[in-house]
Amino acid sequence: MIKKLLFIVVLISFFFAVHVSFSQIKLNVKVSASNLLRYGTGKINSATGDEEKKYFEELADVRLFVNDFLFGARYEFDDPIEYGKSTKSISRRFIEFKKDDFTVRAGNYYELFGKGLTLNAFENRPLGFNTQADGLKLYYKHTFGKNIKFNGTILGGDIDYTDILDTSRTEHYSIRAGNFSVSPKKFITIGGSYLYANGQIPIQNTYTEINSEIFEANLGLSYNGFDFYGSYANKVTISDPNAFYPQSKAPRGDGGYGFLSYTRGGLGITIDYKNYRFNLVTPNERSTSNPFKPLPFQNAPTAIKEYSSTLLSRFPHNIDFGDEVGFQIDIFYSPAKNLTINGNFSLTSRHYDYKDIDTTAKTRYERIERSNAWLPSLTDELSPYWEFYLEGEYYYNKVDKVKLGIARKTSILYSIVDPASSEKIRSFTVPLEAQYTFAKIYSIKLIAEFQSAYNNLRSEGENDYISQFTSIALARSPDLILVGNVEITTDNEDPSGKKRWANVELTYRFSTANTVTLSYGSERGGIKCSSGICRYVNPFNGFRLTVINNFN
Repeated sequence: MIKKLLFIVVLISFFFAVHVSFSQIKLNVKVSASNLLRYGTGKINSATGDEEKKYFEELADVRLFVNDFLFGARYEFDDPIEYGKSTKSISRRFIEFKKDDFTVRAGNYYELFGKGLTLNAFENRPLGFNTQADGLKLYYKHTFGKNIKFNGTILGGDIDYTDILDTSRTEHYSIRAGNFSVSPKKFITIGGSYLYANGQIPIQNTYTEINSEIFEANLGLSYNGFDFYGSYANKVTISDPNAFYPQSKAPRGDGGYGFLSYTRGGLGITIDYKNYRFNLVTPNERSTSNPFKPLPFQNAPTAIKEYSSTLLSRFPHNIDFGDEVGFQIDIFYSPAKNLTINGNFSLTSRHYDYKDIDTTAKTRYERIERSNAWLPSLTDELSPYWEFYLEGEYYYNKVDKVKLGIARKTSILYSIVDPASSEKIRSFTVPLEAQYTFAKIYSIKLIAEFQSAYNNLRSEGENDYISQFTSIALARSPDLILVGNVEITTDNEDPSGKKRWANVELTYRFSTANTVTLSYGSERGGIKCSSGICRYVNPFNGFRLTVINNFN
């Protein structure tokens, strides 16, 4: 890592040396930097007892702009990290050159092709998820004639993906990929992607080597308030024989995503559809070590609404990009300038049910075909998930508002081995948010949420329970925010073993670019998801410090 840092320093020194030697060259030099410090100490709670929890994370990013060049580096010191794999070195460095229609980047990068069916490499630090690539990326953008617009990307590199639930598992990939889109007319865009990946998937003390290819085509149309997008990807993975897979296999998978939206005046309607069949396997073959699963940098649209509300996020759906079909309908309507109404409905499930056709003590599953597998089902055996949400937001002046919503969710996680142990969760949630400004620089914000839930796996008589969350924030513009949060539940079997959580948080802004946040108290854990990636976050009781600095 020191050699990588010296390499960047040498290059920067070279450009300054050129400036000294050739005074006729004018250098336009700009520097920007940011720093993130996170510290926490306390305990994580569970039904079996408490455990000490500490983390210290320091991330320093620096960017240097020299004419058409951009140099970037991040130094990361995690001792230890809250979630993910600890790092004590330069975790990101790159050199980028941009001239006219070309951009060339060497080093670390993230990338998104289309909607992510082929490639969607990104970082979500709160979940410990990172599919950063290290290699070379070339981007070209040009308009031919007056109307024909073209975009193209070619890239290659390595990705080391660390399992967010088991940091001892790291999957290694070497990828080569390309993407293009062309718009011959204003209302139409045609595109395509190709990706080749050589990967090593750890299974116990050995690796399964795979070679994957993904081809994708997409089409976009836009006319008179209507927007349409459709994408289809086909994937084949070939495995090399080893002790776990003695014969080479080459199963195929595919997936499609599309949306149709209409916007006119104060009305907006969007319909999303997903049909992901990248890894249709029997129940006993579903595993993080399955070499034919979707690649970790294949993250397509979830077609499910994501919430910022605390209780609405309590029972999320973990997307299965290998086997999931569903749709989402979202309607936005504004009957007046200060009033908006939003409604959303989504339904998703697996494609097929399976049955054991082996009459001996062994298990051999066979798929039960259904003619309408391109549609989601409410049948328990297909693990359906559906939700309905309705929200109204009213502004009684430019900054003060009231927002009220209602939500209904139902989730079934079916167990084919023991159907009686299938988990069924239903919830009804009412979130309320109100904000009021007084004395010009002060404001108060109230969040009050109520949720009733049902879980069939709770003890007899304890299946139904309620939860309440209340948050009050007092702010003095532009530098001070004080927040108090309280959450209570009647759930006697919460994994933390607790029924009440309370914390206080203070944020002070030294400037628009520099803030300090202190918090103390207890926080309820649970499953948290973002972009279809989910993990269980343990309840935390203790002190947290966050310092954010931006220097330009």
